[in-house]
Amino acid sequence: MMKHFLSLFFIMLSFSIFSQTSKNDSLLFLKLTQADTDTITYYRELETIDIYPRPAYKINYRRYSRLVAKIRKVYPFAIEAAAELEVYNKKYTQFKTDKERRRYVREIEKELFAKHEKDFKKFTISEGRYLMLLIDRETGETSYDLIKELKGSFPALFWQGFALIFGNDLKEDYDPVYRHFLIEQIVLMIKDEKK
Repeated sequence: MMKHFLSLFFIMLSFSIFSQTSKNDSLLFLKLTQADTDTITYYRELETIDIYPRPAYKINYRRYSRLVAKIRKVYPFAIEAAAELEVYNKKYTQFKTDKERRRYVREIEKELFAKHEKDFKKFTISEGRYLMLLIDRETGETSYDLIKELKGSFPALFWQGFALIFGNDLKEDYDPVYRHFLIEQIVLMIKDEKK
């Protein structure tokens, strides 16, 4: 009986030893010294832990799951918009006259409408709001500032008024620490999943 128990114990021990391997990001060094001047250095990698403040209100998990679904739907468009904006800005600054710049903006606008019109028609108002916030997160500029920079003050005011009718604000800044920390958590979760 004891023989079977010992063999079972060693088998269980071998499973637990093999299950301890993991991928980690951070480092920890621990240095131990012994009495006879021998030094043992222990090295271990630790995982990075993101810490967020707790919300002052109770989270409704049904609403939260809807928010996650909406951010997952919208976030790829924000990443694509930031990448395309960088490419377009390089070419935009190369034009010398305002006439050439306006023509270039019209061409880009037609190209983007043809490419994304079907997707954007399926968005809800809240998904459009999240898209504007995530574009601000990725580019560092609000949607109002981008429109004003590319199209001028009058079109920016027009679209701001149009957004206000539907309860949105093109001038709203993305605040990852307080107002939009749930969105920031979801974005970081999506980024971690892609690694």
